Amino acid sequence: KSVTYDKQRNDTILKVEFHSQFWQYYNQRCNEYSFQFDGQECTQPAPIVNSLHKYSSSNSHTIAPPGEVSGFCNATSRGPLQSGPLSVSVHIRNPCSSSGNSHTGKRGSSGKVTSYILVEEYCP
Repeated sequence: KSVTYDKQRNDTILKVEFHSQFWQYYNQRCNEYSFQFDGQECTQPAPIVNSLHKYSSSNSHTIAPPGEVSGFCNATSRGPLQSGPLSVSVHIRNPCSSSGNSHTGKRGSSGKVTSYILVEEYCP
């Protein structure tokens, strides 16, 4: 999921939120949902990431909890977020980079509920 946001000023910080229903099935899986800005993760103040972990004794169980990823960003590895059009997107990684789990489960966000990205611009 992605949107284009027209950032108004160079000296502002962006608050971003993604709301959806995350889903995952198979056992012992982990997925990370992260924001990217023009294809780069936020570096300042920190990456904006949430994860969904599932540890089950059965491959048949599916989980689909409501999910949110939110945070603030004013820079990526390319530097400060400048004014003008900016692609804001949510990416799903599997497995979680911090989990050490090499299994790949099916994952995503539900197409049966409304999902949205909210972008707000804050002055310093």
